[in-house]
Order: sequence, then C-alpha cells, then structure tokens
Amino acid sequence: MKRRYRLAIHVAAWAFFGAWIFYVQFQRGLTLNKAIDSLVGLSFAMLIFYFNWYVLIPRYLARNRILHYIAMILATLIAVAIVRSPLDFYVFREFNPSMQVLYSYERILSYLLAGLIVVFISSALKVTGNYIRNEQRNKELENQKLTAELNFLKSQVNPHFLFNTLNNIYSLAYKQSPETPDAIMKLSLLMRYMLYESNDTLVSLEKEVDHIRNFIDLQKLRLREQAGIRFQVEGNLAGKQIAPMLLMTLVENAFKHGLVSRNEIGITMDLKVEDDSLLFSTINNTSSHKKREFGGIGLQNLQQRLNLLYLNRHEITFEEKEGTFYASLRLYFQPKK
Repeated sequence: MKRRYRLAIHVAAWAFFGAWIFYVQFQRGLTLNKAIDSLVGLSFAMLIFYFNWYVLIPRYLARNRILHYIAMILATLIAVAIVRSPLDFYVFREFNPSMQVLYSYERILSYLLAGLIVVFISSALKVTGNYIRNEQRNKELENQKLTAELNFLKSQVNPHFLFNTLNNIYSLAYKQSPETPDAIMKLSLLMRYMLYESNDTLVSLEKEVDHIRNFIDLQKLRLREQAGIRFQVEGNLAGKQIAPMLLMTLVENAFKHGLVSRNEIGITMDLKVEDDSLLFSTINNTSSHKKREFGGIGLQNLQQRLNLLYLNRHEITFEEKEGTFYASLRLYFQPKK
C-alpha cells in the first residue's frame, strides 16, 4: 500500500474515532471544557498509539524481545499517567468534582487501562499489517525464485575465480604437493554449497561460516603473501540460522577490491554472534588510483535481499576513508515460533 493511502486511512480512522467521542459527549451535554478534555485524551491516545507503532514494536516486539517490550509499554503508560494527571487536576477539575487529589488510584488505573486498550489496538493492527506484508513478500520471493537463483549462481560461480582455483590445484598436483587433496575437497564443498544447500530459505550459520573459510582458503592458494588476511569468529554459532550467501557477498567484495596488488593485501573480517543477532564487518584496502562506487551489482543485490528477507531486522553500513573500505552488517535472527 502506498504511503499516501496509509496516511489517508489513519487520518480517516482518527477522525471517525474523534467524531464518535464528541457524539457521545454531546448526548451527555457537551461543554467547552469537556470538549477540550476529550481532545487532550485523544492526543494522548494518538501519542501512545504511534509511539508503540513506530518505536516499541520495531525495536522490541519485531525482534522477539518480549520482556523488554512489556517493560517499555508499562513505562510508557506510567509516564503518560504521571504527566496527564496534573493536567486534568489543575485544568479540568472545575467541571469534575471527583478530582479531589492530584494522584488518585482510580484515575491512574483508568489512564493505564485506556492506554492498554490503545496499545492492544495498535499492536494488533501493526502485527496484522506485518503479516499481510510478509505474505506478499513471500509470494514475491516465490515469483522471483527462478530468476533470483539464476542471477545468484551467475554472481557466485565466478568463472575467473573457478579457473584460477583449478589452475592452482593443477600446479599443486604437478608438484605432487600434499595440499592437493585438501584443495580439491574444499573446491568440491564450495561448489556443493553454492549449487545445492544455498537454495534453502535458511541455512545453519555454522555451514555458512565453513563455506566462508573454504572460500578464503582457496583464495589463499593464489596469493604469495597471506599475512594480511584475517577471519575471526566470536560467539556461539550452534542453533543459529540465516539466509544463505548474505555474508559471502561482503567477503567476495572485500577480496575483489582488497587485493589491488601483490604488495597491498589487507583484508580483515570479523563475525560476532550474540543471542539475538550477529555482527559481520569487513575492512579492506582499496586502490588509491581507482574511484570506487557503492552501487555495485553485488552490494545492490545484497540490499534488495535484506529488504525482502530481513525487513526491520537488519542494519548495514558502508564507508570508504583514506584508501580503506569498511562494511558492517547486523542481522537479527528470526524469532523462534
């Protein structure tokens, strides 16, 4: 749904709700003070609704941080009650004789209950809307599956990399190097993963990391100086799943632009795994005489896949500074059902 249509629906819904409130007040004898009081109550309801909609749900509920979400909801409602109670007491007490004290248990409880109703409506609408959008994205992914797989394989099975690797393995075999069987096995595992296992929606993070290590080892076959290449993993990978080949796009990008010459090898890759997310960062040097653009096909495809598979559950940044390119990707794991 286009943004202006969503805005029109929200405006119409709030207008209808406000009109209904004023109609009820009119039936009971509407006064100016009561009208102002109703507007204030409607404003607080809108504040709670959209704070939950745009801040609390994406930041906590969508990332399966249920306890944090409940705590923030309670804190928000209590803060609203603390602010609204003096406003009602000092401004609207003259037409409401029941307001005898600044903070009363009954009035605070009524604010909290009204706020909970608003939160429930906001959450129900947001979750339902997200479910519908996720279903639409799933259908879009299915419709684009064949095309995406073909483009994906073309981008991953790089003929230049494959031919160089085979040539290096041939050189090892010709010299009867003991590294030959291991190199052949790594290439076999690499091709198997790309052609078969990467077709799954989610793969084991351990397999993805093994694939990255195999790729790096095969890249090292053709490099004389390997001291400038580092791949470090921190945290527990067991039981974690991610969409396949997302991290590999950043790895390939680092090798593509980081190996600008035999004398300028510098690639650092760090993977930090936490309970609910992972952070993968790459640092590589770049050619000082070659202008770099962030809009490469690989990085564009990565951003598109992230928007489809990890909407509101990813953060990605790119930066180039003084001949060094920095990339960082944080992925929040899919909540367990």
